[in-house]
Amino acid sequence: MSSTDPGTMCPPSTVPITVPTAAADALTRRRRSGFAALVLPLAALSLTLSACASGDPAAEPTDQETTVQSATPQPSPSSAPASPTTPPAPDSAPAPASDSASASASNALLTISIKQDAAAEPAQYVLECIDGAPGPATTLPGADAACARLSELGAQFFTARPNKDVICTQQYGGPQTASITGEIDGTSVLAAFALTDGCEISRWNSVRDILGAPGT
Repeated sequence: MSSTDPGTMCPPSTVPITVPTAAADALTRRRRSGFAALVLPLAALSLTLSACASGDPAAEPTDQETTVQSATPQPSPSSAPASPTTPPAPDSAPAPASDSASASASNALLTISIKQDAAAEPAQYVLECIDGAPGPATTLPGADAACARLSELGAQFFTARPNKDVICTQQYGGPQTASITGEIDGTSVLAAFALTDGCEISRWNSVRDILGAPGT
């Protein structure tokens, strides 16, 4: 064997390696199988993470939100709504004046004439009422009761006309007659009384405190 100069030695040439086609296909299939085996678990993991993200509990409030909520006044559950105020009852209306109170204002000056029969001389009296009480001009006996009764009846009793449609009982009370003339509370009056039937007897009895009882 002849010696070779190291400085003139050529590097060995590269020889391409040719892989058979069947072996290359098998290698490609193994790579694809391995990639598929890696992709499926990754997809499953991605779905799991998505489900967990959608089911996360609500985020805890921050310290600032807690402070704002605490500062907001909350209604007390124990406080009941204020009951409506009942207005005070109005003062009761004053009672109307009684008949006796209104009668006390009556004023009258009357001449009363009473005849026991048609032939007798009439007995005449004066009845003066001042604010429902007998005045100094009074000569009629029982003037207190007479003024009180006069105030109850008023002037309208003596000025009213008899009702002709009323049927009166046919009874005779006696021959007495009487008349009352004068003024009652500013109203002129002229009234005649007799005992000739039931209606006239009733009228006389209405003023018996002034004329006296029939037959006396």
